[in-house]
Amino acid sequence: MNARALLGWIGAVLARFEGAGGTVLSGYIAYTGMLALFPFLIFASALTGFLIGPEGLADALRVLFEPFPEHARTTLEPVIAEVIGERRSGVLTLSGLGALWAASNGMEAVRLGLDAAYRPDAKRRYAINRLYLFGMVVLGVGAFVTLAGLVVLAPLVFALIEGLFGMEIPFIANLARYGLAFALLWGVLWMLHRVLPSRRMRGLRLWPGILASVLVWGTVATAMSLYLAFAPSYTLTYGTLAGVVVTLLFFYLTGVALLFGAHVNAEINGIAPARQPPPGTATAP
Repeated sequence: MNARALLGWIGAVLARFEGAGGTVLSGYIAYTGMLALFPFLIFASALTGFLIGPEGLADALRVLFEPFPEHARTTLEPVIAEVIGERRSGVLTLSGLGALWAASNGMEAVRLGLDAAYRPDAKRRYAINRLYLFGMVVLGVGAFVTLAGLVVLAPLVFALIEGLFGMEIPFIANLARYGLAFALLWGVLWMLHRVLPSRRMRGLRLWPGILASVLVWGTVATAMSLYLAFAPSYTLTYGTLAGVVVTLLFFYLTGVALLFGAHVNAEINGIAPARQPPPGTATAP
């Protein structure tokens, strides 16, 4: 495929994205994602802190927020640390169920965006759909706990082995640790595309869109960080709310990257594009 054909193909994907209300749905994902983030992290951190302790939890949260732009990170980290610091043991029981329900609403926004891309011909029943959403939240919690273990616990285990047995842990072990963490993140993205939409896509056909999402997300996150570093004029516009606005913008761009990848898959698999935004959405100005 030459450069002209590639640009034409990307233009077709963008037209499909806009025709399905991608910009509006990305905003919906950003809004619900912001609301669902705190209940999700409360539940996930309660379980993680129980397994690896509060110090390990702080390190895990630091790693989790590392890809965020600086102003979004400095806005979220203190608030989340304060909320998590006041958690009680009941978070893992009754309060955990409430957090699970609230976090599943964020997953529902992602599902609506993916359905707009993959255009299922049948609707999934509400109860079954909610079970899928709960399952994806639990999977996300499990991924967070596993990542925390790979990032925080693994170095402690390596140090313990070196101290007890006097053997040096090879460099390849650390490389494998980060490789497993990277593979886990890709696996979560694959599950989002495979399980959440009402239309079941073949597994191997999902990888091009996932790769596109990762590339788009990495590009926009880097560009956003550079812009905020060299042109911080947004603080003059939004004042003390600047951090919140930057965080919502970051979530919005994350939604754009995720849905763009879904439309890449839809274009590759020959799914007919939507000619108008899905019901209940408005055309973006």
